[in-house]
Amino acid sequence: MEFGDLGGDMVGRIIIADDHPLFREGLRRIIQRVMTASIVEVTDTDSLLSEARKNEAPIMMLLDLVFPGFKGAETVADLRQAYPGSALVVISMTDDNKVAKEMIAAGANGFISKSVSPDEILLSINKIVEGEIVVCLDGDDAIGQSIVPNLSQRHIDVLVGIGQGKTNKEIARELGISPFTVRAHISAVFKSMGVSTRSAASAKAVLYGLI
Repeated sequence: MEFGDLGGDMVGRIIIADDHPLFREGLRRIIQRVMTASIVEVTDTDSLLSEARKNEAPIMMLLDLVFPGFKGAETVADLRQAYPGSALVVISMTDDNKVAKEMIAAGANGFISKSVSPDEILLSINKIVEGEIVVCLDGDDAIGQSIVPNLSQRHIDVLVGIGQGKTNKEIARELGISPFTVRAHISAVFKSMGVSTRSAASAKAVLYGLI
């Protein structure tokens, strides 16, 4: 199941990974306003990985960037590979757009600054629940907006493959899907982005900081 297919009445587990108890509590309250789910709090990366392996994969993981054992984009990429159907949301004190793009390129569904208001965090998480890829930074005029409009995480993965010059067969093998499914995803990507060629799609991928 693609994460974008999940609705606001979803059930499942959400992991909040942050070593600051007050922030965890605040984030829990925000999450509970958006969806119904079992929320688990962890304080280090080992606990995060242990919890993620329990039962079914979590529907969402909210990850502090500066966190015991967390290795930034490397950890995000590992989690994306291990849990392709889970939404990965990095929530950090930094407002560095370059860092945000690195996390998105590694496979995160969203990057949210801790400096923004609870309402902005709520809006961003709600957009991620609906399948958007979101960057929300303090002082950003585009707060809460998708940096790649109307594309699900699977479509982002396909777009990155196109931008890297991979063939449909190579993308299919990497994502564990059929070449036919890749072609269908590419058609949807082209339509959503208003392009008609792989080179134009690649240019968009570079523009969005995915390549």
